[in-house]
Amino acid sequence: MLRRFLVLLIVVTLTVPGALWVSAQEEAPQPMGFRPDAPPYGVRGPHPVGAMAFSTGEAERALVGMIWYPALNPNGVEEAIVYDFGLGEIFPPELNNPPGRAILDAAADAENGPYPLVIWSHGGGWVWQLSTYLLEHLASHGFVVMAFYHPGTSWPDQLMVQSEEEGAIWWDGFFDSFFTRQGDITRAIDHAGTLTAGDGPLAGVIDVDRVAVMGHSTGGNTALLAAGARLDFSPVADWCELEVSNTGTESLMVLCAMYGEDTSPLESRLIGLAGADIQPGDQFPAFGDPRVDAIVPIMPGPVYPLLGGEGLASVTVPMLLFQASEDTMGNNEFCGDVVWADVGSASKTRVTFQGANHLLASTGCSEAWREMCFVCCSDPVWDVDRAHDLIDHFTAAFLLAVPKDDAEATAALAPDAVQFPGIAYETIGFQ
Repeated sequence: MLRRFLVLLIVVTLTVPGALWVSAQEEAPQPMGFRPDAPPYGVRGPHPVGAMAFSTGEAERALVGMIWYPALNPNGVEEAIVYDFGLGEIFPPELNNPPGRAILDAAADAENGPYPLVIWSHGGGWVWQLSTYLLEHLASHGFVVMAFYHPGTSWPDQLMVQSEEEGAIWWDGFFDSFFTRQGDITRAIDHAGTLTAGDGPLAGVIDVDRVAVMGHSTGGNTALLAAGARLDFSPVADWCELEVSNTGTESLMVLCAMYGEDTSPLESRLIGLAGADIQPGDQFPAFGDPRVDAIVPIMPGPVYPLLGGEGLASVTVPMLLFQASEDTMGNNEFCGDVVWADVGSASKTRVTFQGANHLLASTGCSEAWREMCFVCCSDPVWDVDRAHDLIDHFTAAFLLAVPKDDAEATAALAPDAVQFPGIAYETIGFQ
């Protein structure tokens, strides 16, 4: 019996797609996902991945981050990079410098470009470095990906809060970000145009006429705003009369505590930032960027009552929405479900991780981080590697299908092709 079991184990190991076993005749291991059972588009793509730091360089609100792109690697250099949280004064290197899979400053593969542009927006009080698994993955499938700190709403900004007064200032900046963040997206697209110009470091590499925006949590809201969602504060007064303490919508609870029934000071500040010809109480115009062709909101933060109904109906580009069914930081009744119901897109797709919580999509943690903060780097139900393979799969397939019009990727999003345990799937547009 034991001998029969060992023979069966060897046969399975040698035949499972993506298994770790590599033939002696093969020159290099086959591309894989995090697990050997990764779905097709969860497997690393055909392009080596390069990475370079960038800064838009303005005196105020400069965008500082990283850009990933299909690269040349004729010598087979290992794709290995060390990122930097910028918190070396607080964290030791094993926490401040998470590893990744890219080649720093590698030569770009311009011959096979230009490649569609994807912009990543991190969550409020979060960082892009915990999502690099997805950003590198998309670059390997033929995209240029930009990620950066949104000034005022990143994790380093939040760590600087040491007093109640500073906390109030941070929250004011957070609410201002309902306007300023979508402006960051526009400036990032503009900067990509500079990078890909004839004398730029990525000349001919970036297609700024094909642009997708994706983000996690508050970054998901940013993607919606960049696609034309419209702010409307008129329901806030009624909202604040409701019992919201158990809805998992901290930012709305803070909004009620700071402004109550009168949000006019906040509205006036945003109107001033936007230079809009409206009055407090009016619905805001759309401030999105017409160059945005598709969006991927991932576990978006609270949108009702600020974006619901008509505010979301003005979003018409194709959308891939990720949700976690047990999201305690962005209760779906007031977040993802509102987005799914009210977005006006003719093509929209929803992937729900059953039993998952909010941080599942942005837990690309190193081993040191797992040891220090297990809850930050795990999920109560899901194996994180399995979840990340699925997020990689759906996102790569969607972006290959929409801006690139890839027939095989389109077929992978048809309902009959999506048969993954623990995933609830709905689509309008990939039938």
